[in-house]
Amino acid sequence: MAENRNVLSNDEVDAELKSLDGWTRDGVVLSKDFVLKNFKDITAFLQHLVGTIAAQNHHPDFSLNTGTRTIAVAVTTHSEGAVTCSDIGFATTLNAWRPKT
Repeated sequence: MAENRNVLSNDEVDAELKSLDGWTRDGVVLSKDFVLKNFKDITAFLQHLVGTIAAQNHHPDFSLNTGTRTIAVAVTTHSEGAVTCSDIGFATTLNAWRPKT
């Protein structure tokens, strides 16, 4: 998937965030903490995250807290200094992940 670096206005970002469960905005950065049930889910989510990075050529900051089983993800389009359609697409793809039962 090619990056779509169209810059979104604050109003457009706010509208998109309404449909992005758990995501928030701090300036030009969108972020979400994914709290996972167990280490099997952590591994599966990390594979989804890395696959999304490769497929979309979009590179968020992320960290893992093993104590709380939380993966914190923060995304922005650095080259534009803004939130773009690529950021929304990335967040949407991450939110589509579901643990296998």
